[in-house]
Amino acid sequence: MKPSSDRFETNTIWIRICVHLLVCTTFGVHSSEFGDAVTDDITSISLLKQNIPKDYKIPVTYIPKEVGGMCWVTLNVFHLELSLRGLADKFGNISSNKYNISILIEMLKETRYHMKNLEVITSDFECHYRDEKWQTGHYFQFVEDFLNTARSNRDSPEECDPPPCPTTTKASATTITTQYPTSGKEPLRFLPEVVERSLLSLLVIPIAAIVFLFVWKVSCSLTLRTCNLKPDCWQLSISLIASTFFGL
Repeated sequence: MKPSSDRFETNTIWIRICVHLLVCTTFGVHSSEFGDAVTDDITSISLLKQNIPKDYKIPVTYIPKEVGGMCWVTLNVFHLELSLRGLADKFGNISSNKYNISILIEMLKETRYHMKNLEVITSDFECHYRDEKWQTGHYFQFVEDFLNTARSNRDSPEECDPPPCPTTTKASATTITTQYPTSGKEPLRFLPEVVERSLLSLLVIPIAAIVFLFVWKVSCSLTLRTCNLKPDCWQLSISLIASTFFGL
């Protein structure tokens, strides 16, 4: 019976060794892949910061953390990938910058692959996106922050409640309407009120002159014969005009 017992113990030891190796191999591979990913993105970002000029402006469409909340990674993954693709197109195929950017793009694609309802969530927050151009350091700091946040929060939410859209555009439109009323109840003035009164006062002079000439002509026609006979015709005409205007 002793040899049988020794054989059983030997088999048990080998089984434990195999299970232990299997577990270590599985978790070791997963851990090494995760570690390589972390090392790759840190190395790539560091090299890109060194190779791209510091004052270079990189366009990006994004949503701030205070607006995106728990959905911040989901809301930024697609537009950040587009931004990196646009940046990669600036370099040649054999450029080291293009290669390092492609590593970051693959990480974003892997992150995006596991997200649900990405298109719906992105469209719900459409009015909150901001278009800006960042310098190299600020841009890749954002990329690094995004990748770190994506690793720490691997379970992306399936639904996100967007805050109300900004009302800046509506407020400016209201201000313009207030400054330039277009309703029929309040007509627009093309000239100041003082100028209008001055023009009206100037119109009185030619009107009075026309009336004066008309009265003078009538008075002369009535006293035509008298004017031909008497040398003081002009005095008579003036007296008639004065009596007409002033009641003398």
